[in-house]
Amino acid sequence: MKRLVAMPQVLWFLLASTLAISHLAVATPVPSPTLGSRCPKMCGDVEVPYPFGIGADCARPGYDYFRVDCNHSFNPPRPYTGSLEIISISLDAGEVRVAAPVSYICYTSSNTFQSSQGFVWKVNAPYLISTARNFFTVIGCNTLAYLQGRDDWSYYTGCITSCENLEEAARNGEECTGLGCCQTLISRNLSTIGVNWNNGTRSINPAWSYSPCSYAILAEKGRYKFNPRDLVRDENDSFASWVAKEKIPMVLDWAIRGNGSCRPPAKDAGPSAKLTAPDCVSEHSFCVNATQGSGYLCNCSEGYRGNPYTIGGCTNINECQEYDNPCHSSSTCHDTLGDYKCKCKFGLKGDGKSDNGCQPIFPPWAIAIIATFAIVVVACFVIMDVKRRKQRRFFDKNGGEILKSMGINIFTEQQLKKITNSYKETIGEGAFGKVYIGTIDEGTQRVAVKRASVKGEALPQEEFVNEITFQFRISHANLVRLVGCCLETDVPMLVFEFISKGSLFNVLHGADDQEALRLLERVDIAIGSAEALAYMHSHGGHNHVHGDIKSGNILLSDDLTPKVSDFGSSKLVSVASMYSKWCVSGDMSYIDPVYIKSGRFTEKSDVYSFGVVLLELITRKKAKYGDNSLPLDFVKCCKEEGNGRKLYDRDILSDDDAQAHRHMECLDRIGALAVRCLKEDVDERPTMAEVLDELKQVKAIASGGSSGSVAS
Repeated sequence: MKRLVAMPQVLWFLLASTLAISHLAVATPVPSPTLGSRCPKMCGDVEVPYPFGIGADCARPGYDYFRVDCNHSFNPPRPYTGSLEIISISLDAGEVRVAAPVSYICYTSSNTFQSSQGFVWKVNAPYLISTARNFFTVIGCNTLAYLQGRDDWSYYTGCITSCENLEEAARNGEECTGLGCCQTLISRNLSTIGVNWNNGTRSINPAWSYSPCSYAILAEKGRYKFNPRDLVRDENDSFASWVAKEKIPMVLDWAIRGNGSCRPPAKDAGPSAKLTAPDCVSEHSFCVNATQGSGYLCNCSEGYRGNPYTIGGCTNINECQEYDNPCHSSSTCHDTLGDYKCKCKFGLKGDGKSDNGCQPIFPPWAIAIIATFAIVVVACFVIMDVKRRKQRRFFDKNGGEILKSMGINIFTEQQLKKITNSYKETIGEGAFGKVYIGTIDEGTQRVAVKRASVKGEALPQEEFVNEITFQFRISHANLVRLVGCCLETDVPMLVFEFISKGSLFNVLHGADDQEALRLLERVDIAIGSAEALAYMHSHGGHNHVHGDIKSGNILLSDDLTPKVSDFGSSKLVSVASMYSKWCVSGDMSYIDPVYIKSGRFTEKSDVYSFGVVLLELITRKKAKYGDNSLPLDFVKCCKEEGNGRKLYDRDILSDDDAQAHRHMECLDRIGALAVRCLKEDVDERPTMAEVLDELKQVKAIASGGSSGSVAS
C-alpha cells in the first residue's frame, strides 16, 4: 500500500515504451516504389497504404514509424507502430488513429492508493499529437489531473472534476463539464505529453468510498460519452480495459517531414498548376502544407483519387457512374479525365453542370409559362422533400436500419399504396384501424395490410424492434406469418399473409347463412389455436403474450385450419407483467377482469380470453349477445344446473344416441375447461399447454375413444 504525500517534483508513471523516431533531414527525392503483390495492403481489417508499409521493405525509407508491424497473434491480425495498435490510417487527412493510452489511480482510503498507471508519451517525425481532433478527458470525483507537454515540460493544461456523491454527477451521455467528468483542448505542435496526478493540494481523495478510481485519457473528440458507471469501476472491470475493448482512438497528425517542402510549380506549368513536392510522385497529385509543424502531405487532384505517393496511384473518377445524376436533368453525362461534361439534350442549350443548367430554346412568353410550371414543380419537390424527411424520421424512430440489417422485409409507403391499389378494398376493421387486401410478387401472392387509423403511445425503439423481429421470425402453422412492414408512418403498417376464409367470428356469427360446423371441426379449430398460443407462451425462452385473443383474431383457411392473427398487443411476458402501465387494446368482452383491476397482463390473461372463445365454439353465441354476457351466463348456468347444456349449440349433437352421448361428454368437458379458464383466481386457471392437452383428450373421445382410455 502506498501513501500519497505532497511532493515538489512532478510524479510521472510510464505506460508503454516511448516512441523514439529519428528525424530525417534529407532534401532529395525519396524513390517511391510501384507496389506489387509482395507488399500486403491489409493487416486484418485495417488498410496500410504507402508511404506506410508492412515491414521495412514496403514502407517509405527514412522514418522507422512508417513501417507497420502486423501482429498475427490476434484474429484478425492487428497493425502496430511501436507498442501502439493502429486503428486506421488516412492519406487525405494526414491522420493515424491509434488505441488511446489511459492513466489511472485507484484509492483504498482517502490518502492511500492500491494501483496507478500513468504515461509519458513522446513522438518524433512524422507524427504530432492532433490538437483539432483530440480532447483531454478526466473522469472521477474530487479529481485534478494535469497534462504537461513539450520537451522542456513548459506546457501545462489540466482538468478538475467534483461531485459530492454519485447522484450529483452528470447523467449518462451528458457533456463533460466538471461533474464527474471534464474535458479540455490541448495546444498545437505537441510531441511529448505526460499526466500528473500528484499535486500538493490533491494528495487526498475524500471521494474514494464512492468513486475509488480516477482516469485520464487523451482521445478523439466525440468518441467518449460519459457514463456514471465509469466512476465506480474497479480493477476487475476497469475503465482502461473498457477503452481497450472499445478501441477508443487517439488521433495523430502525420506528414512527410525533413524531405523539403511544397514548392511552386514551374513557370511554364500553366495557371492551374499547383504546389509540388518530391514525394508527390503520382501524376495528377499536388502538395499541401502540414496542418501542424513542418512538412507536407500529397493529395490527388480534383477528379482523381487514390494514393498520390505511388507512381500511377491517382486514378480518374468516373463521375457519371459513381454519382447519382451529377448533371442537370436535361443533359447527358460524359466522363473526361479528371472531370465530366454535361451535354444538353436536343432542343436545349447551356451547360448541364452550371447552376442554370440547360435552358429551353423558346420565346419569352413560353419562358413565362415554363417558369410558372417550374414554380409548381419546385413546390411539389419541396412538399415531396418534406414528406420524404418525415418518412425518414418515422423510419429511424421505428428502428428501420436495425430491422433492415436483420433481413426483415421493409416496404415503402409508396409500395404499400401500389400493393393495395390505393387502399381500395377493406377486409377488416377494428379499434386499431383497417385491414386492406393487396398483392405482391407481381400479383402472385395475396397479403393483408394492416393500417392504423389512430395514434397510440409509441413503444420504445428497442422493444418495437424486438417485437417486429419476433413476429417476422416466428414460424408456426397456426400463426399468421408477418411478411414485412412499412416504417415510414408514425404507426408502422404491417403486411401479413392473407387467410382466405376470414375470421372464426364471421364463420360462427355471420349474418348470412351460417356454415355448419361439426364437433370435430370445432375441436380442431380450438386445438390449432391453443397450439399457437402455447407456442407463443414458451417459444425460444422469450415468452410472449398475445394480448387480444378473440374469435375475430382467429382466421380460418379454406380447410378450416386456424391461424392466430393480430399481434398488435403482443409483448414479452417479462415486460408485460413487470409494468402495470402496459396497455392492451383489446375487445372488452374478452379482456381478463384481473388485468382491468390490476393492470398486470400475463399468460393467464390470454387463457381467460381463450376460455371465452371456447364458449363461442360450443354455444355459437357471441361473447356479448344482446344485453347478456356469455361468460357470466355460462358460469351461472354451470353453478345452477351443474353444466351448461342449455346453452350448447344444438347443431353439434348427433341424432345417433351413442354418438350424441360422446358429443355431449365432449361439450361438457370443453365447457368445464372454459370455466376453469375463466376463474377469477389466476392460479386456478390452466396454462395453455394444459388447455391443449385437455382439448386433445376431448378430440380422442369425439373420434370414438373413451374418457377412461384417454386418461390412461
